[in-house]
Amino acid sequence: MILAGVNDGVAILLTIIAIIVTLGLGYAFFILIKHNINKEKEESEIIVEDAVTRRQMEDNIQSYIKKIDRFGAFTLIYVDIDGFADLNEVFGKETCDQILKETATRIIRALPYKASLCRYENDEFLIYIKDEDNKNRIEKLANQINELIQAPYQVLVGETISLSASIGIVTFPIAGETFEDLYSNLLLTTYVSKRDGGNKFTDYYASIRDEEMDNMNYYKEVKSAIQKKEFVLYLQPIVDLQNKQLVGAECLMRWNHPTKGVQAPSTFLRILEQSGDIKWVGNWGIEEMIRMHDKYLELYPTVPLRLSLNLSTKQLLDPNLANSFIETIQKKNAKPENYMLEINDFMIVERIAVIKTNIYKLRDFGFKIAVDGFELDGQSVQAIQRSPIDVIKLGRGFLKDIENNFMKEKLAEILVKFCNDNGKTIISEGVETAEIAKYVKDQNIFQEQGYFYGKPMGEEGFQEYIDRHQYQVLLDDVSTIEDTENLLNIMDDGAARKAREEKEARVAAAKAAIDALSNGDAGGVSADDLLKQAVAEQEQNRKIIEEAKAEGSTDSDDSGLESAGDVSSDVDDLLASLDDKE
Repeated sequence: MILAGVNDGVAILLTIIAIIVTLGLGYAFFILIKHNINKEKEESEIIVEDAVTRRQMEDNIQSYIKKIDRFGAFTLIYVDIDGFADLNEVFGKETCDQILKETATRIIRALPYKASLCRYENDEFLIYIKDEDNKNRIEKLANQINELIQAPYQVLVGETISLSASIGIVTFPIAGETFEDLYSNLLLTTYVSKRDGGNKFTDYYASIRDEEMDNMNYYKEVKSAIQKKEFVLYLQPIVDLQNKQLVGAECLMRWNHPTKGVQAPSTFLRILEQSGDIKWVGNWGIEEMIRMHDKYLELYPTVPLRLSLNLSTKQLLDPNLANSFIETIQKKNAKPENYMLEINDFMIVERIAVIKTNIYKLRDFGFKIAVDGFELDGQSVQAIQRSPIDVIKLGRGFLKDIENNFMKEKLAEILVKFCNDNGKTIISEGVETAEIAKYVKDQNIFQEQGYFYGKPMGEEGFQEYIDRHQYQVLLDDVSTIEDTENLLNIMDDGAARKAREEKEARVAAAKAAIDALSNGDAGGVSADDLLKQAVAEQEQNRKIIEEAKAEGSTDSDDSGLESAGDVSSDVDDLLASLDDKE
């Protein structure tokens, strides 16, 4: 019994030892793997010879801070390559790694003796310059680095690209007394450079945190929103009053902010433009637009939807824009004629070569090109007739003060005739009531967009809008106004006819008096009485002319107006001849 108990105890002890050894070996294996991973990571950070790892850089800086306390100086420079993420998508990781190695080599060649460089993040470099705080020398170095980065890079056989960088500069101890503070301010200065369009450097200054910290945090939120897919497209309906159907929608970018709700482009578009992410906006936007169009086409095959997307001037300045859009359309097997691209300033198309190339290339491929917010004035109406625009979207200015819109109506008439003769389309934006919708239709402009037909709505909301035929109800409201006006016109016909007959009788009487005086045939009436009658009719007809001019003559009244004018002119001639006889 005792021996059996001893054996059991030994077995338990051996089992425990075995477990401990196994756990120990497992932990040692884990540490070894972790060490190898860290080693590989550090080796990847040594992008070229003479560069150091991130850990070495941080250790060197922190050690030097302890050594010199606050009685020495050094400078840190952060170099962030502008738009490098786009290159990864176009050329792939291997080519981009070669570009980064060449960039590091170029920078190292420009560094002073006591400087070191590390690859701090994917496409970002940190430079440490010991015992240096001379502002002029540092800024000269920053300019030199950007010039070196801008020199062409060979990416394919016979193909080169140029890059630029956003650079931030901080100096110890002015910008911070710890590495953490220095790095925080370094990111802030780099952000300012990138926010201002890149290809520049920014020095730290005392008030920069107060001025820019909130902006930088918001900038980070916007960048994060791209990764988290918080951006969406809203749609605003476009309807055709002549055919009484929904014909399209404008796609408008929105940000589904996690705490602030849906945000309009005015809160984030400038940041996207300054950071270079506006290129992402274009590619993402067209892919989303194609996806939604495919969805709606499957659900509503009889609804002739054309979706449109706005392009900013900054996007149009990208020489790869047209090729990128065309490639996306081809990859998705989409039809370009189902999509419209809207620009704000059509006059720059002919002035800037890269924009002209993009627009003509997109139009020739099959996209419809629209000018958004077109204002009616003589110069614009003439210029638009020489541009490659397919669709003219009238701005809200056309609908301001429609009671006194005579000149704009005449310009609209010229524009409508030009569009009808040349196969172009006009859309009136900013339609907010049924009365305004009716007014626009009266100008022979049949496609309309505005809050009357629907505010911008999400993807599911737009689907419900089509399902419920909400646009049809609104079009019926416009028809109701037309029917009411027609009824009132019929009721007014009798009164209008009577007034016209009275006017014609006055004109006839005046003519008879003039003829009698001229021919000497008074018919028993004294010459003085006839003359008084003619003068009275002259005054009455002058009033008719003035009233008609003030109200605006209609086609049906033109003959009467001309007759009244003739009578007044004849009386003037008669009085002049009588004066001569006297």
